[in-house]
Amino acid sequence: MLEVPRILTLDLASRFGFGFGAAGTKPVSGSRYFTRNGEAPKGGPISNGAKFWNAMRFISWAVEEFKPTHIVCEMPIAPNSKNGNTSTAAFETLYGLPAAVRGMAYGLEVYEWEYAAVSAVRKHFIGKGGMKGDEAKPIVFRKCVALGWIDPLTETDLSYDRSDALAIWSWAEAKLAPKLAQPVDDLFLKAASKKRAE
Repeated sequence: MLEVPRILTLDLASRFGFGFGAAGTKPVSGSRYFTRNGEAPKGGPISNGAKFWNAMRFISWAVEEFKPTHIVCEMPIAPNSKNGNTSTAAFETLYGLPAAVRGMAYGLEVYEWEYAAVSAVRKHFIGKGGMKGDEAKPIVFRKCVALGWIDPLTETDLSYDRSDALAIWSWAEAKLAPKLAQPVDDLFLKAASKKRAE
């Protein structure tokens, strides 16, 4: 009998989102900061080194807490797509965070790692892969609310980082366990909403 994938997804940045769940279940999620003023480890300066250290600490906690079989991370956007305006520090963050997380996960024996292209995730989750972030993020958030994965009436973490990580989770679930994947299309959501109202 095949093991049901236990999927941890990450939308990595200084403020990052995460989603976790076994395929076919309701995912848990949240968002945090790798560094904020006063939060550098051992009183050191806020730097990319601090971000990477806290990223490794987070993934160590997440692996122990969730015991994922697969980790799926949003694919970093190539710096040249920003017209060469990416600073060295930003470039380092862009690729350093996934590297730090992947290395620590490997050391903790989580070997299944994959990148998810933003366009593919949005195509799956909201049916539009080519939308710009400012347009797509609110739609992704509303879809998470419609699915019952985020409750804006009782929860305080209403960040787009969180909803983006959940969209990656849905994409990963559909790819890794298509027979267990929960439908996210609008027709299904309308039918489910109507059924709840009856």
